[in-house]
Formats: sequence, structure tokens, C-alpha cells
Amino acid sequence: MERITQMDKGIFRTNLLQALEEIRTRDQLQFEDIQLLIEPVPEPDKSLNGADEMMRLVVLAAENVADRHFTVEEAVELLCWHVPLVPLWIDVSLAGVEQGGKRAVFKLACSPRLRKPTQLLYADTGHAPFRVT
Repeated sequence: MERITQMDKGIFRTNLLQALEEIRTRDQLQFEDIQLLIEPVPEPDKSLNGADEMMRLVVLAAENVADRHFTVEEAVELLCWHVPLVPLWIDVSLAGVEQGGKRAVFKLACSPRLRKPTQLLYADTGHAPFRVT
């Protein structure tokens, strides 16, 4: 897969939905509603620039994301606050199914480091920066 050269909210949203669809297919889920949990993953061995610090201290601060369910649109708005820079990587996993299978809750484990499109990890998935786990 070629490396990513562009990123905006639309591309980010499409890539997120592709990752969620991959999980839906893999786990044979049939849900109508999607909720997302955003979990910042500290990277203590990595150096952070100014935008990364804003991401870590403000955008991904516990009071903004802890135990909060986001819609797809809310998550895109939050994580794309500095487009074209977006989190370097985001691991997507199924956190649970609620309301008798009608609602799927996914966890987005997110790097606090913002990078330009050409530096994003998981380009080989076809939906960078997302990796299904």
C-alpha cells in the first residue's frame, strides 16, 4: 500500500469507519449504533513537540476523554483538531456490545504524537493511522 500523502477530517472519518467495518466483519457483528472510547497511550520514551504537548495535556486530558462515549463525528472533531496533523497511530478494538447487540462500543487507543500524513503508521492497512487489534 502506498504511503498517505493527504489527511483531512473526511479522510480520517472514512479510514476510521473502514477500521470499524473490518471489526464488524471479523466478529460478525450487527449493530446500528457506534460509540467510541478514546484512550490516550503515554509514550514516555518518545519526545513530544509543542502540538504533541497540547494533544497530551488538553485534547486527550482525562477530564475530556475518560469514561466518555463519543460519536464518530465527535471523535473525528477531537482527534483532527490540528489537521493535517493527526495521531501517529490509533489501535482500534471492540470494547463491548450493548443494548442487546444494537450498540457497539469501540476503544481507540491513541498516540499523543501528532504527525503529518506521510509519517503515519499503518499505511499498509489502507486506513492509516488505524490498526485493528
